[in-house]
Amino acid sequence: MSFFQEACGVSIGQGTFNAVTGNQTNNTYNHCIFEQRKKKRTIYDEFLDIQRGLVRRIKDLDHIESLNFWNSRLQEYEVFRVERTISTAKIHGDSSSSSFTVVSYKGQDAQKAWKTEFRQFSETTNTTEMQLYGINRSSVPLLIFHGELLPVAHFWDRLGVFGQGYASTMAWNVLECEESEVWINPEQGTLIHGLEGPDYLADHMEFSTVETLPSSIELLLDEDVSVRYFSRLPLVKEFDREVINMLDHGSEIGKETSPISNQPRVFSTKTNSIIAVRSGSYWNRFGCLDDQVIMPDGRTRFTLTDEGSELRLYSDHYDDQNAWLLQASSVFHRLGISLDDDLSSYKLVSPSIYFRGSIEGSQRPLEDPPIYIFLHPFPPFKLLETESVLSTHTWSYDENGEIPIPRHQCEDLGLPTELSMNSIESVAYRWPSETYKPIHKWQIARGFDPTTTDFARYLEYPIYEVMPSEAGRFEKLCAAGPSEAPDFTESPCKDDQGQSVIGSIWSAITAPLTYAADEDSEISAALM
Repeated sequence: MSFFQEACGVSIGQGTFNAVTGNQTNNTYNHCIFEQRKKKRTIYDEFLDIQRGLVRRIKDLDHIESLNFWNSRLQEYEVFRVERTISTAKIHGDSSSSSFTVVSYKGQDAQKAWKTEFRQFSETTNTTEMQLYGINRSSVPLLIFHGELLPVAHFWDRLGVFGQGYASTMAWNVLECEESEVWINPEQGTLIHGLEGPDYLADHMEFSTVETLPSSIELLLDEDVSVRYFSRLPLVKEFDREVINMLDHGSEIGKETSPISNQPRVFSTKTNSIIAVRSGSYWNRFGCLDDQVIMPDGRTRFTLTDEGSELRLYSDHYDDQNAWLLQASSVFHRLGISLDDDLSSYKLVSPSIYFRGSIEGSQRPLEDPPIYIFLHPFPPFKLLETESVLSTHTWSYDENGEIPIPRHQCEDLGLPTELSMNSIESVAYRWPSETYKPIHKWQIARGFDPTTTDFARYLEYPIYEVMPSEAGRFEKLCAAGPSEAPDFTESPCKDDQGQSVIGSIWSAITAPLTYAADEDSEISAALM
């Protein structure tokens, strides 16, 4: 077979060949086929096949004992029993000396978990998601991602309120994922969507009104940069309410039960006195009421709807808190209290009150003019009974409530002339100076003067009336001049005759009081 010597690239198909060498010898080769079949290419061939021994792990980022995946076919979560470890690693032989993020799977469901997460990231087409570099399909399979990625969860406790809000907003509004699936790409300086990372307790407090954000590590980690960016967004009331919610929620240091009272008020534990009381109320409403409006005189107006016959109102603790925090700088300024003082000695006492009633009789024709209900401010500083029935409202066709519907006509229309009231409890809240200061700065950044109530009025919160914590302080403010003395002439907190309630109770506030040893008794004495 000398003619085959040193032959290469030979393809022998079907046929008969005779080879003669020296003395004639016939060798016959029939129907022999030598050909190389091409292997069919799969999705796995799109990524480098990296042996486990080439992976040098440097630092573990997360380790879990099981994974939950949503099964869209079964419409339920499927639990995979697998040990999954995410690590930062180097790949031996990689000429770029780059770092990678390596995910390893071990256990009963290792292959199922690997395939599920491989499918999730094997078709990445943009820079907003983890990008797959290589794979390993052994008994302990691997996914290898480009870059030394870091989970946001590792930084969560070090983020300020705006950083946490930014991360949550990026997750829910931009990347459309959970906070635990947000990763930092340090090389690009961006946030990306990736595997479910370390679990952590995160309050879901994103800026829901913000639809788009730039992907930036600076906005995440630098509070000053974040504040400057968000403060330059257009004035939108709902956005500013969300900011105050987050600043409040992120730093509240304590709450406790307190004697049941009828209005939110701020109590000083240093002087055992009330320094501010709020006129008007903000309510959570259920049933046939809509369109809540705080009137200039402290009343709260609702519009009657045809949505059922139940009428229910709950006092809103969160709005009580936000209304106070927005106006605290103004109150402190008027009383000569510095933001550098220990402000945790001031407590907001917020009542929990529940009104209920029902619309009786036939349905009101839709073509009738609108009917409004006006809740009146409570008489100030009155402690409430646990169960009581009060006539605290009027009905009117007039949007200003100047002409009430007569009682007999209310009865004909089935409108309740009395509401059942249940007072559950009052809760006292207090915050450190670290809460008041950023809210003070935020008002300035948004173009408002924090020593006034302008920002609270812009957000349509009820206003707190300033009261000196002691007679001496009040005299000092008056002596300093009219511009620094509390001005009660424009108070929206008035009684039914339009008279200021502040003047009518001034003697009761400044009168000497005997206080018990415990703080609840002190507050009770101040409220009596």
